[in-house]
Amino acid sequence: MNYLPTYKLVLSLFLSVWLLSACTTASVPLGSDKLEPSLIQQPVFRASDGTELVAQSWLPQGKVKANLLLLHGFNEYPGAFAEVGAYFAKQGVAVWAYDQRGFGRSPYRGLWSSAERMAEDAREFTKLLRKLHPQQPLYIAGTSMGGAVALLAAGSGDLAADGIILLAPAVWISETQPFYQRWSLEFAKRFTPAWSPTGEGLNIRPSDNTAMLRRIWKSPWMIRKSRIDTVAGLVELMDKAYASADKAKLPVLLLYGEKDQLIPKKPTDMLWARLPKIGKAQQIRYPNGWHMLMRDLQGSKVIADMVQWIGKAG
Repeated sequence: MNYLPTYKLVLSLFLSVWLLSACTTASVPLGSDKLEPSLIQQPVFRASDGTELVAQSWLPQGKVKANLLLLHGFNEYPGAFAEVGAYFAKQGVAVWAYDQRGFGRSPYRGLWSSAERMAEDAREFTKLLRKLHPQQPLYIAGTSMGGAVALLAAGSGDLAADGIILLAPAVWISETQPFYQRWSLEFAKRFTPAWSPTGEGLNIRPSDNTAMLRRIWKSPWMIRKSRIDTVAGLVELMDKAYASADKAKLPVLLLYGEKDQLIPKKPTDMLWARLPKIGKAQQIRYPNGWHMLMRDLQGSKVIADMVQWIGKAG
């Protein structure tokens, strides 16, 4: 779960450019259709441009208190949240999710699409859920990259939700990154965009739940190597999401773990200062929380806080 090159990769970036042949940047081609977004059998989310993305859901046995659209993080897919979805369902919250473009079981996995298209997918799926369940509260929970997508969706268009929950959102914007990190990424993007480092050996821990990490990495749908141009796409998404934050017109719950080794505290503080404090807007910091908050060892506490916030009057 490595999001950006760090100083330990700088030297290898400059050396490898002499060893790797130059190639062009690649990206997920957008569909040309103009369709009504829909959920079709299997189930599959068909976006307005005709792209089909595998969807999953975890539904309560009894009464549904609310619907929650879960947007997964970088290099992940919804199946990595199976235990989270089941836990929410036991609390009466129906969880819905889909493979974001370029990730999981989607077409052209490993390639970046565009920040705007990912945000539009979130808006379209939200409208679908609102249409299917008009009488039930509807929220979006975005974790890491998914948090940036949710934030951009809320700040750059009409998002048909009652609120958004940002879990360690990816908002490590360019202006807060070290100069060597920015320069090395730009250098690699220009000369070796297809280079796909794993980031292994950086000693970055995304969670204290080792058993969970081992379990989710067994899935073939998790991505283990990230193309440089895909990492650059993530950085662009983070910048755009942060820039649009002050335009979000929905209540926001911002959750952050003080032991997060992937998203620094400073940009998270900057995001909270930038967000409009609408309705039941709230921030919760977890002294023992890591990056994968809902799946950390204290994940049940985080989920309980989310369920409580969802149940509050706006």
